[in-house]
Amino acid sequence: MLLKFLMSQTTLVMALMLTFAMAAVALFLCWLSFASRFAAYVQNWKGVVPPFIAVPATLFGLLMTFLSQDVWEANRSAYRAIAMEREQLATLAALSGNHGLNADDIPRAVRDYVETAVGLEWKTMEDGKEAPETEAALNRLTRAVASARIEPAFQRALVDTVMRLRSAREQRLAIAGAFPDDRKWTAVIIIAFITQIALAIVHLDRPRPQLLAQAIFALAAIVPISLVASVDDPYAPPNAVSSEPLAQLLERYPQK
Repeated sequence: MLLKFLMSQTTLVMALMLTFAMAAVALFLCWLSFASRFAAYVQNWKGVVPPFIAVPATLFGLLMTFLSQDVWEANRSAYRAIAMEREQLATLAALSGNHGLNADDIPRAVRDYVETAVGLEWKTMEDGKEAPETEAALNRLTRAVASARIEPAFQRALVDTVMRLRSAREQRLAIAGAFPDDRKWTAVIIIAFITQIALAIVHLDRPRPQLLAQAIFALAAIVPISLVASVDDPYAPPNAVSSEPLAQLLERYPQK
Protein backbone atom coordinates (compact mmCIF):
# COMPACT_ATOMS: atom_id res chain seq x y z
CA MET A 1 0.00 0.00 0.00
CA LEU A 2 2.89 2.38 0.76
CA LEU A 3 4.41 1.67 -2.63
CA LYS A 4 1.06 2.29 -4.35
CA PHE A 5 0.74 5.61 -2.51
CA LEU A 6 4.25 6.58 -3.61
CA MET A 7 3.56 5.70 -7.24
CA SER A 8 0.38 7.78 -7.30
CA GLN A 9 2.20 11.02 -6.52
CA THR A 10 3.52 13.65 -8.91
CA THR A 11 7.18 13.53 -9.92
CA LEU A 12 8.13 16.33 -7.51
CA VAL A 13 6.28 14.86 -4.52
CA MET A 14 7.71 11.43 -5.25
CA ALA A 15 11.22 12.86 -5.41
CA LEU A 16 10.71 14.68 -2.09
CA MET A 17 9.39 11.53 -0.42
CA LEU A 18 12.34 9.49 -1.66
CA THR A 19 14.73 12.23 -0.53
CA PHE A 20 13.24 12.17 2.96
CA ALA A 21 13.42 8.36 3.13
CA MET A 22 17.00 8.09 1.90
CA ALA A 23 18.12 11.00 4.08
CA ALA A 24 16.59 9.27 7.10
CA VAL A 25 18.41 6.04 6.25
CA ALA A 26 21.70 7.91 5.77
CA LEU A 27 21.39 9.71 9.12
CA PHE A 28 20.44 6.48 10.88
CA LEU A 29 23.42 4.63 9.43
CA CYS A 30 25.73 7.50 10.41
CA TRP A 31 24.33 7.52 13.95
CA LEU A 32 24.63 3.74 14.16
CA SER A 33 28.23 3.84 12.94
CA PHE A 34 29.58 6.66 15.11
CA ALA A 35 27.20 7.74 17.91
CA SER A 36 25.12 4.78 19.05
CA ARG A 37 26.03 2.30 21.75
CA PHE A 38 26.58 -0.21 18.95
CA ALA A 39 29.20 2.02 17.30
CA ALA A 40 32.13 0.04 18.72
CA TYR A 41 30.68 -3.18 17.36
CA VAL A 42 30.02 -1.61 13.96
CA GLN A 43 33.58 -0.28 13.82
CA ASN A 44 34.81 -3.87 13.98
CA TRP A 45 33.60 -4.21 10.38
CA LYS A 46 35.99 -1.51 9.21
CA GLY A 47 38.21 -2.55 6.34
CA VAL A 48 35.74 -3.51 3.62
CA VAL A 49 37.37 -2.45 0.37
CA PRO A 50 35.64 0.31 -1.70
CA PRO A 51 35.19 -1.86 -4.85
CA PHE A 52 32.63 -3.84 -2.82
CA ILE A 53 30.18 -1.01 -3.56
CA ALA A 54 30.13 -2.05 -7.22
CA VAL A 55 28.11 -5.19 -6.45
CA PRO A 56 24.83 -3.61 -5.21
CA ALA A 57 25.35 -0.45 -7.29
CA THR A 58 25.64 -2.49 -10.48
CA LEU A 59 22.55 -4.50 -9.57
CA PHE A 60 20.65 -1.28 -8.97
CA GLY A 61 21.76 0.15 -12.31
CA LEU A 62 20.80 -2.98 -14.22
CA LEU A 63 17.38 -3.26 -12.54
CA MET A 64 16.69 0.42 -13.17
CA THR A 65 17.71 0.10 -16.82
CA PHE A 66 15.49 -2.90 -17.50
CA LEU A 67 12.59 -1.38 -15.60
CA SER A 68 12.90 1.92 -17.49
CA GLN A 69 12.86 0.06 -20.78
CA ASP A 70 9.66 -1.76 -19.77
CA VAL A 71 8.00 1.49 -18.73
CA TRP A 72 8.88 3.40 -21.90
CA GLU A 73 7.74 0.51 -24.08
CA ALA A 74 4.45 0.30 -22.14
CA ASN A 75 3.85 4.00 -22.71
CA ARG A 76 4.59 3.71 -26.41
CA SER A 77 2.23 0.75 -26.64
CA ALA A 78 -0.46 2.68 -24.76
CA TYR A 79 -0.29 5.56 -27.24
CA ARG A 80 -0.28 3.14 -30.17
CA ALA A 81 -3.38 1.36 -28.81
CA ILE A 82 -5.31 4.63 -28.49
CA ALA A 83 -4.18 5.73 -31.95
CA MET A 84 -5.41 2.44 -33.41
CA GLU A 85 -8.68 2.69 -31.50
CA ARG A 86 -9.24 6.23 -32.73
CA GLU A 87 -8.36 5.22 -36.27
CA GLN A 88 -10.96 2.46 -36.32
CA LEU A 89 -13.64 4.71 -34.83
CA ALA A 90 -12.84 7.40 -37.39
CA THR A 91 -13.06 4.78 -40.13
CA LEU A 92 -16.50 3.75 -38.91
CA ALA A 93 -17.58 7.39 -38.97
CA ALA A 94 -16.33 7.83 -42.54
CA LEU A 95 -17.75 4.58 -43.86
CA SER A 96 -21.18 4.97 -42.30
CA GLY A 97 -21.40 8.60 -43.40
CA ASN A 98 -20.20 8.13 -46.96
CA HIS A 99 -22.44 5.15 -47.52
CA GLY A 100 -25.49 7.12 -46.53
CA LEU A 101 -26.95 4.68 -44.06
CA ASN A 102 -30.47 5.65 -43.12
CA ALA A 103 -30.52 3.91 -39.78
CA ASP A 104 -28.98 5.60 -36.76
CA ASP A 105 -28.03 2.36 -35.03
CA ILE A 106 -24.35 2.41 -35.98
CA PRO A 107 -23.63 6.12 -35.24
CA ARG A 108 -25.56 5.83 -31.96
CA ALA A 109 -23.62 2.69 -30.99
CA VAL A 110 -20.30 4.35 -31.81
CA ARG A 111 -21.19 7.40 -29.70
CA ASP A 112 -22.25 5.18 -26.77
CA TYR A 113 -18.96 3.33 -27.00
CA VAL A 114 -16.86 6.50 -27.01
CA GLU A 115 -18.85 8.06 -24.17
CA THR A 116 -18.50 5.02 -21.93
CA ALA A 117 -14.81 4.55 -22.80
CA VAL A 118 -13.94 8.17 -22.03
CA GLY A 119 -16.31 8.68 -19.13
CA LEU A 120 -16.13 5.33 -17.36
CA GLU A 121 -13.40 3.03 -18.60
CA TRP A 122 -10.60 5.58 -18.21
CA LYS A 123 -11.45 5.61 -14.50
CA THR A 124 -11.61 1.82 -14.08
CA MET A 125 -8.31 1.41 -15.95
CA GLU A 126 -6.58 3.18 -13.09
CA ASP A 127 -7.17 -0.09 -11.19
CA GLY A 128 -6.38 -2.24 -14.22
CA LYS A 129 -10.03 -3.11 -14.89
CA GLU A 130 -12.47 -2.71 -17.75
CA ALA A 131 -15.85 -0.99 -17.62
CA PRO A 132 -18.80 -3.36 -18.22
CA GLU A 133 -20.70 -0.47 -19.82
CA THR A 134 -17.99 -0.09 -22.47
CA GLU A 135 -18.02 -3.80 -23.20
CA ALA A 136 -21.80 -3.68 -23.57
CA ALA A 137 -21.56 -0.66 -25.89
CA LEU A 138 -18.99 -2.45 -28.04
CA ASN A 139 -21.23 -5.50 -28.24
CA ARG A 140 -24.14 -3.31 -29.35
CA LEU A 141 -21.92 -1.76 -32.01
CA THR A 142 -20.90 -5.21 -33.23
CA ARG A 143 -24.52 -6.33 -33.45
CA ALA A 144 -25.53 -3.12 -35.23
CA VAL A 145 -22.84 -3.62 -37.87
CA ALA A 146 -23.53 -7.33 -38.28
CA SER A 147 -27.29 -6.79 -38.71
CA ALA A 148 -27.09 -3.76 -41.03
CA ARG A 149 -28.97 -4.31 -44.29
CA ILE A 150 -26.28 -3.23 -46.71
CA GLU A 151 -24.31 -4.85 -49.50
CA PRO A 152 -22.11 -7.74 -48.26
CA ALA A 153 -18.75 -6.26 -49.32
CA PHE A 154 -19.42 -3.02 -47.45
CA GLN A 155 -20.73 -4.86 -44.42
CA ARG A 156 -17.60 -7.01 -44.36
CA ALA A 157 -15.47 -3.85 -44.30
CA LEU A 158 -17.49 -2.53 -41.35
CA VAL A 159 -17.22 -5.82 -39.47
CA ASP A 160 -13.45 -5.94 -40.01
CA THR A 161 -13.18 -2.40 -38.69
CA VAL A 162 -15.14 -3.28 -35.55
CA MET A 163 -12.94 -6.34 -34.98
CA ARG A 164 -9.81 -4.19 -35.20
CA LEU A 165 -11.45 -1.74 -32.78
CA ARG A 166 -12.07 -4.58 -30.36
CA SER A 167 -8.45 -5.70 -30.71
CA ALA A 168 -7.17 -2.18 -29.98
CA ARG A 169 -9.35 -1.97 -26.87
CA GLU A 170 -8.10 -5.35 -25.65
CA GLN A 171 -4.53 -4.16 -26.09
CA ARG A 172 -5.31 -1.00 -24.11
CA LEU A 173 -6.87 -3.03 -21.29
CA ALA A 174 -3.97 -5.48 -21.28
CA ILE A 175 -1.51 -2.63 -20.75
CA ALA A 176 -3.66 -1.14 -17.99
CA GLY A 177 -3.81 -4.49 -16.21
CA ALA A 178 -0.10 -5.25 -16.49
CA PHE A 179 1.27 -2.06 -14.93
CA PRO A 180 2.55 -1.06 -12.48
CA ASP A 181 4.62 -4.11 -11.55
CA ASP A 182 5.04 -3.72 -7.80
CA ARG A 183 7.57 -6.56 -7.56
CA LYS A 184 10.06 -4.84 -9.85
CA TRP A 185 9.74 -1.52 -8.06
CA THR A 186 10.11 -3.22 -4.68
CA ALA A 187 13.32 -4.85 -5.88
CA VAL A 188 14.71 -1.53 -7.19
CA ILE A 189 13.99 0.34 -3.96
CA ILE A 190 15.38 -2.46 -1.75
CA ILE A 191 18.59 -2.61 -3.79
CA ALA A 192 18.89 1.18 -3.51
CA PHE A 193 18.77 0.97 0.28
CA ILE A 194 21.22 -1.95 0.27
CA THR A 195 23.59 0.21 -1.78
CA GLN A 196 23.30 2.90 0.89
CA ILE A 197 24.27 0.34 3.52
CA ALA A 198 27.24 -0.76 1.42
CA LEU A 199 28.37 2.86 1.13
CA ALA A 200 28.15 3.26 4.90
CA ILE A 201 30.19 0.10 5.47
CA VAL A 202 33.09 1.22 3.30
CA HIS A 203 33.11 4.67 4.97
CA LEU A 204 33.44 3.74 8.63
CA ASP A 205 36.43 6.03 9.20
CA ARG A 206 34.70 9.42 9.38
CA PRO A 207 31.01 10.49 9.41
CA ARG A 208 31.20 13.32 6.86
CA PRO A 209 32.59 11.25 3.97
CA GLN A 210 30.01 8.60 4.76
CA LEU A 211 27.15 11.10 4.58
CA LEU A 212 28.55 12.71 1.43
CA ALA A 213 28.85 9.36 -0.36
CA GLN A 214 25.29 8.44 0.53
CA ALA A 215 24.01 11.87 -0.51
CA ILE A 216 25.62 11.58 -3.95
CA PHE A 217 24.18 8.12 -4.49
CA ALA A 218 20.75 9.23 -3.22
CA LEU A 219 20.62 12.05 -5.76
CA ALA A 220 21.70 9.67 -8.53
CA ALA A 221 19.00 7.17 -7.53
CA ILE A 222 16.13 9.58 -6.84
CA VAL A 223 16.22 11.23 -10.27
CA PRO A 224 15.61 8.08 -12.38
CA ILE A 225 13.29 6.44 -9.87
CA SER A 226 10.98 9.45 -9.57
CA LEU A 227 10.96 10.23 -13.31
CA VAL A 228 10.32 6.66 -14.44
CA ALA A 229 7.89 5.80 -11.64
CA SER A 230 5.73 8.84 -12.43
CA VAL A 231 4.83 7.32 -15.82
CA ASP A 232 4.93 3.65 -14.83
CA ASP A 233 1.16 3.19 -15.14
CA PRO A 234 0.20 4.70 -18.52
CA TYR A 235 -3.49 5.10 -17.67
CA ALA A 236 -3.23 6.27 -14.06
CA PRO A 237 -2.80 9.86 -12.85
CA PRO A 238 -0.98 12.12 -12.48
CA ASN A 239 0.62 11.51 -15.89
CA ALA A 240 -2.05 9.34 -17.47
CA VAL A 241 -2.39 8.95 -21.22
CA SER A 242 -5.18 11.32 -22.21
CA SER A 243 -8.52 10.12 -23.54
CA GLU A 244 -8.85 13.33 -25.57
CA PRO A 245 -8.12 11.62 -28.94
CA LEU A 246 -11.25 9.51 -28.43
CA ALA A 247 -13.30 12.33 -26.93
CA GLN A 248 -12.71 14.46 -30.02
CA LEU A 249 -14.61 11.89 -32.08
CA LEU A 250 -17.84 12.82 -30.30
CA GLU A 251 -17.97 15.90 -32.52
CA ARG A 252 -18.63 13.59 -35.47
CA TYR A 253 -21.60 12.05 -33.69
CA PRO A 254 -23.76 14.88 -32.32
CA GLN A 255 -26.24 13.97 -29.60
CA LYS A 256 -29.70 13.29 -30.94
